[in-house]
Amino acid sequence: MVKELSVRLNGIEVGILSLINGKMEFVYNEKAEYPISLSLPLTKDGYRERICRAYFGGLLPENSNMRDLLAKKYKIGINNDFKLLEAIGRDCAGAISFCQKDEPEQEEYFIKIEGTILSDNELKRFIEELPYKPYMGNRISLAGAQEKTAVCVIDGRIAIPNTDIPTTHIIKTALPKYAQSIQNEYICMKVANKIGIDVPNVEIKNINGLEFLLIERFDRKMKEGKIKRILQEDFAQSLGVQSRDKYSVTFKDCLWILNQTTTPARTKLEFVKRVVFNYLIGNTDAHAKNFSIFINSANNINLTPAYDILCSSIYDCNQRIAMKIGKAKFYKDVTDTDWELFAKDIDISPKIVKTELEHQKGIITDIIKDVARKQNYEIGSKILDYTRSIL
Repeated sequence: MVKELSVRLNGIEVGILSLINGKMEFVYNEKAEYPISLSLPLTKDGYRERICRAYFGGLLPENSNMRDLLAKKYKIGINNDFKLLEAIGRDCAGAISFCQKDEPEQEEYFIKIEGTILSDNELKRFIEELPYKPYMGNRISLAGAQEKTAVCVIDGRIAIPNTDIPTTHIIKTALPKYAQSIQNEYICMKVANKIGIDVPNVEIKNINGLEFLLIERFDRKMKEGKIKRILQEDFAQSLGVQSRDKYSVTFKDCLWILNQTTTPARTKLEFVKRVVFNYLIGNTDAHAKNFSIFINSANNINLTPAYDILCSSIYDCNQRIAMKIGKAKFYKDVTDTDWELFAKDIDISPKIVKTELEHQKGIITDIIKDVARKQNYEIGSKILDYTRSIL
């Protein structure tokens, strides 16, 4: 038996995702004007299971607890990506959504943001129940390994959006095994912004003693109380790499993506800035799913803002870094030669990399001290100590 889902870009069907004998296949239709992924170029031929699982499966949560709870709720297999997308694929990352074929198309431009505003007590209960209810109606809890969910902000208040209304913000809860992880990420994001790296707006909220991170979605554009989805994908999806293999992607692999962007030279400069910053801040988990691109059209592809930045090294200074810099597997082992090899991997002048490294080294400690002092979080001094150790 063949099962089919309508794959929609901003509300308009661009192809059909089928489940045939337990395997996924995807075929574009004539309405598709440009690819929804670098790994899925426009073609009349269909795409089979491997590449479908990499791209479409990459839209689903990686967290095994979330998947297990979702599977039990909808009575489907934990690894059945097709059925999971059918159940909760109404508001994915980017501008892709999944509907039944017979549902009428409704082109989305800017949609009025509507939803049910939560009281403080309702919001606290909603967040506390995330480990047990990682879903919101027929919506995904968001891709990734961390527990997080998406909500709307209406008139400064957090709300559960009405059916088919895109979400505007992401809520991240504390990582149980990592002290002050929320404050850690907040400080690192603010420092990145002052370094000159594009990051989304982020706030720490406290509801009746419960702290969480509220992050404005960069894959949404808001105007006068209305919202529009923006097509984006992470580097693993771009390369056709499944989420489970995200740590296999190298900087040399990233070069192909950087060269597909509208202005490769400028994109590489921005990419270098982010890699150097991750090194100095001790972010060891900057893997392929933590870099993304916008696909605004076939000829308009750019890096998204940076995200998921925190000093993970303070929790374990011996953590292997997600992508080797040169031959170095640990930040403490990175040498000038490794930076030269990194420059070669992404086809850029070693002098440019060295200049960026020296620039950030010269300003980062003062910026961390300034941000940490304003927030008065204990974790700030630990981040500062780590950065000083790597200089």
